[in-house]
Amino acid sequence: TDLLRNQIISGRIPQGTRLVEQELADLLGISRMPARDALVNLEHEGLVVSKPNGRYVIQLDQTDIQHLFQVRLVLEQLAVSQAAQHRSPADDAALQANLQRMRDAIAQNDQNAYAQSDLEAHQIIWQQARNPYLLKMLNSIIGPIFMFIASHTEFQMNWHETLQMHEELANALIAGASERAMQSIEGQLQQSLQLSLRVFEKVHPHP
Repeated sequence: TDLLRNQIISGRIPQGTRLVEQELADLLGISRMPARDALVNLEHEGLVVSKPNGRYVIQLDQTDIQHLFQVRLVLEQLAVSQAAQHRSPADDAALQANLQRMRDAIAQNDQNAYAQSDLEAHQIIWQQARNPYLLKMLNSIIGPIFMFIASHTEFQMNWHETLQMHEELANALIAGASERAMQSIEGQLQQSLQLSLRVFEKVHPHP
């Protein structure tokens, strides 16, 4: 599942691609049964959809992107609020280590490492919220969002600005400042939404 998810989120398997179990098994060097199980798992995560003639990688339109971000904003604000209340020294260290991985990715101009560190930053916070139901809901919507963003990372114009926003959010969480953390995640997601909509316009320009 992890192998296939990474292939989809990185854009190596493009949106709209039909996913045939045997072809995937050959691609990933596994047998057909785990390939089928991976497809079922990714369908639950929202990255794969079933149609009458098979399974496909999802294709997002502008409305899908806006709807996903509406839900994500509410859930992520709840997550950072809870994370600020439940913080521990181990959580603080995890956030700081993630920021360093993001800085290293920017210094090396490594788009894949940058996208992975960005996703990881959010997942650390979701875990810190200590709410398994919230974690499950966020994981179910984040795949499609990051698939879209990560497959068009070249449109990310200012990685340093995004890093600064992550630093502000991490500092608020480490300080236990719930309100500041909620404001920070709202600004970060608004920026991400606007970037996603600009990318969509460039990839799918109006005739």
